Amino acid sequence: MKSNPVNKGPSPFYEPPPRKTSAEIINEARIAIRESQIAENSSFAAPSIKPLQTQRPFTPRDKERLLFGKTKANRPPSSFSLRYLQNETNLPSTPPDSNLVLVPNMVTKPKTSASKLSAHHRSSSLSEINDKIFNIPVKDITHKVKLPSLDSCRPLQKRKIFKNTTSLDNLPEETELPSAEPGVAESRNAFSSPQERTVFNQSDSIFGRPSLKQQNLSQQIIEHSETLFLKTGFFARQLVTNKTQQSILAENKTERNVENVLKDLNDQHGNVNEEDTNHLLLELYECMEKEKMLDPKVPSKLKIQILKCLYKFVESRNEQILINIAKVILSLKVTGNNLSGVCKLIFKVAKNDQNDNLFFQKNLLELFLDALGRSSPLDDAEACVYGYGAVKFLTMNPKLSDKILDLGILQLMILHIKIINMAKTERNVMPDQTSHALFQLTGALRNLVSEELVYDTFISCGAITQLCRTLEIFSSDLDIVANISRTLSIISTNECCCDKIVEHKDIYKIFINLFDKYSGNEEIIIRLTYTLGNIVAKIDNTRIKYFSEERSIECLIDLWKIYLERTLYDCSLKVEKNEEPNSNSEDVMIKIIRVIANMVINPEIGKELNEKYGSQLIDQVLKVLISNPFKKNEELVLSILSTLNNLSYYYTNDMDVDIFHVKQIDIVEGIEEFTRSKNRESVIETMRILGNLSRSKITRNFISESNIYDTLILLLEKGLLLKFLEESNLMLIMFTVDPTLLKTTIGVFVNLMSDNRSRILFKKKGGVGKLIEILKEFCENDWSLGSLVCQVLWNYCIDTIDLYELLSEKEIQQLLVLLADYLDEEKLFGVEEHTEDTDVFVTQEYLVWEEFANVATNLLEKIEYFLDTFDQINIETDKETSKTIKDNDTTISISAWYNYG
Repeated sequence: MKSNPVNKGPSPFYEPPPRKTSAEIINEARIAIRESQIAENSSFAAPSIKPLQTQRPFTPRDKERLLFGKTKANRPPSSFSLRYLQNETNLPSTPPDSNLVLVPNMVTKPKTSASKLSAHHRSSSLSEINDKIFNIPVKDITHKVKLPSLDSCRPLQKRKIFKNTTSLDNLPEETELPSAEPGVAESRNAFSSPQERTVFNQSDSIFGRPSLKQQNLSQQIIEHSETLFLKTGFFARQLVTNKTQQSILAENKTERNVENVLKDLNDQHGNVNEEDTNHLLLELYECMEKEKMLDPKVPSKLKIQILKCLYKFVESRNEQILINIAKVILSLKVTGNNLSGVCKLIFKVAKNDQNDNLFFQKNLLELFLDALGRSSPLDDAEACVYGYGAVKFLTMNPKLSDKILDLGILQLMILHIKIINMAKTERNVMPDQTSHALFQLTGALRNLVSEELVYDTFISCGAITQLCRTLEIFSSDLDIVANISRTLSIISTNECCCDKIVEHKDIYKIFINLFDKYSGNEEIIIRLTYTLGNIVAKIDNTRIKYFSEERSIECLIDLWKIYLERTLYDCSLKVEKNEEPNSNSEDVMIKIIRVIANMVINPEIGKELNEKYGSQLIDQVLKVLISNPFKKNEELVLSILSTLNNLSYYYTNDMDVDIFHVKQIDIVEGIEEFTRSKNRESVIETMRILGNLSRSKITRNFISESNIYDTLILLLEKGLLLKFLEESNLMLIMFTVDPTLLKTTIGVFVNLMSDNRSRILFKKKGGVGKLIEILKEFCENDWSLGSLVCQVLWNYCIDTIDLYELLSEKEIQQLLVLLADYLDEEKLFGVEEHTEDTDVFVTQEYLVWEEFANVATNLLEKIEYFLDTFDQINIETDKETSKTIKDNDTTISISAWYNYG
């Protein structure tokens, strides 16, 4: 007897730690590799289930730059007259100093306000706003900046909120179409005649006139606009003189001043020489720069003189003159109606893409974005409408878009969205002009996210959080929802952006609400379902959360029915009128079914969804598969087949529960046509469905009795034919069989070999010989394919005692040679007996080969056992035969006996 072991105390410090054995190291490595492969490749799903991908919705950009797109009632005009500005030159008095400093990165989550903001006041006090939005400690206050007051905002014409319309504005999309003729200016369409003007009514302002004691969100931005664009370094106290610009009186330049230039400009009015006017405007800016007038502290009287002079030229058709006017006005840091006017001026020039080069002039974009930074979407809504309308146009030019981004526009835009969101939350009622501004703002934002380089900034500045919030509280504004849905569809292709989207509270309820509200609007639904499909494809937890929401699946099925009927209707119109339908309803169907396909990757969801909604889903998708109008849409067919594959993976033989057991024949009949499809991916998905359903004897019998069995054999032949053509350098066929198709086809045979009837057909059609050739040609480069081949042969032979009943002697000898060769570790991996080379044992190739070796060894041992037993029977039979021959004096050769046998 051995004594009981005594627990050892702690090991001495000099004693080396216990070493793991080679076997332990190998096992740990294998487990780690397999777990990592499962995590990376299957995304919490079995190997036969995979996320379904699709193309991002695409709408070509309209080459015209429009403020709101298609003509609708109650919109701010896209064309207007600026003549009214000649009577709007009165400026407010210079405001008192303020100590508050604002920078874009101060945007934080808003705190709950104790009381709602009054609809008759522009904003809260500075201290209250500081508490709500900017959370700025006293120690961060750096210097005092003058705070100019704003004229109260005059409301624009009201924009109607379209809740039930299915049309959308032509919003900028992926690539802008080139102009018809280079060098020819192509003006943008307008809503009204060029002489139409915006009507203002000071008394109608929803915010009222500001008091000296009250401050607002707009004023905080205004007083600290110098800090909003830190990258440019432009808004320093001393501006750099533009040495490249020349005035028309260069010789007397040192003697001329602003008043001289203004006099010359006034003389130009009535008899305008465009070239001279341009030179004078450039000289005016130079003089103002030299005399340090590029500052909001310029006396109001002088500002009025300058503006009165400049406004005489605002109706000019020369875009260079208009830009030079805008540059001077922007440098004066104007506010109120003058700010709105200069934004309209910039907008007017930006409408024509032939003028894009004008915006590369020194300091122009910096001045323009500074003006936007001093504007408030609440109190200066008109300026923001046309200002962000111009930004939307300019960001359609990639080079201008990059420059605008470098100036820090993204942070400012998110700040403005945050301000609007807070105001909407607290006041509930939002003035129409502010929603107009939000529409332009979100449209410009959509253009800026076309490049993945901005995604990090987009996430860090809180853009996604604010957009999700806007989507929630402005859900009744179709135009804003359309813009944001476009932005989300783009950024959802990025995994980090998806993570940020799902962090927003109630994001799934928001999606479901919008699905119901805009069910008939395909341009919104296609983008929202695409976004949701991306989210549930990448993150398993999102599948559970969305599925748990009320009406999560019902709303998707309802959407599917709407667009199925719409597609059938469009197809009927096409037949009657011989016209192409102007609809993307089939693309919407693809995005909808993709959401379901990606959700059921989660096993629990897949089983529960089958139980609750399986019957509806199968009926709906089979309508598509058996309808001729849809069969030409390969992506739609493939999406449906992939969804059926993912759902049928959870098939069971329980007739009382599993809908796939009840409808299996309907499904097989519906997909039979696609076993012969020219689209290889469709054939692969069809084979996967058959592999899932052929676990049922009912499906196996149907396959054996139908043409599907011949198609399966044909697919094996095409794989061998492809190999022959490659070796012979012949290109005689268009159909290419890849390893995935071979595996899925052979996988169906694994199940079919469970029935004796299928085995007989397999032998009759030469299936064994084809599998042996596949094993010979492909196995050494694809051990997983070899495993499936060996599994089919094992199932084929599993019940027989005499292998010669199922295999010819030649086939048995071929298998013996191939299996012995493929199981030789020393030859394949250099592994000798008792080797401890752990590096070899943990390689991916060795692990896959090891799975093959398990099946192949069983098959080889079965063949060897049969041959050994058969030889023993032959020896005993030979003795009995010899004795009989001797007794009868008759001779017969062993070979003859073999031939007889």
